[in-house]
Amino acid sequence: MGLRGLVAIVALLAAGIVGGFVAASYLAADPDSTGIPTPVAAPSPSIPGNPTAALQDDPTEPALPTDLVMEDVMVGSGRNAFVFPAPVDWSRFESGSNEVKYKMSGYPGNTFVLRVEQVKSQHEAIPDIVEDTLAELDRDFDDFKLTRRTYDSLEFNYLYEGYRRFGFLTWMDVSDSDQAEAEIAVTGREKDLTGMSELLAKVIRGIRTN
Repeated sequence: MGLRGLVAIVALLAAGIVGGFVAASYLAADPDSTGIPTPVAAPSPSIPGNPTAALQDDPTEPALPTDLVMEDVMVGSGRNAFVFPAPVDWSRFESGSNEVKYKMSGYPGNTFVLRVEQVKSQHEAIPDIVEDTLAELDRDFDDFKLTRRTYDSLEFNYLYEGYRRFGFLTWMDVSDSDQAEAEIAVTGREKDLTGMSELLAKVIRGIRTN
């Protein structure tokens, strides 16, 4: 083999090595450091990489009653505080100075919960906060399904840790500020829907400035 042929072969080998390195860097930007090969699913048929978890049975506690006795409570402080009715004898949890949750004592968290938050500090009109919240729910929860939307409310269901959860959300301008001031949420099981609707209505009817 002449000198020219040897030079040509060396050049081709060098180009192949460089090209292969570039391709490997592009296709495997974050290689597996363990060196253990990972199987690749065939285009068709294929096996889902993240199969949907089996739907869990709801807790067997009785459904949310429709005849709850209510008492006035308060959330927020100063000029932004407001009063609303909450079920008597339910446990109160304060996740922040402007948010409270109520749950029937002794019941697990994935039965039914009332949450009321003072959201005036967000400075959003009701249509805007409805739109923003809908986008967040759709992004954050598995199998999210919107069942009803109005000017100031959302009704929906979704999967959470294998449980089908149902939710009502509504926003109110308590002091005629032209902004959303109160966010009221009730979450529960399918069999709680009637009681959830009644509880939400009682809170809406009784909410007022302090």
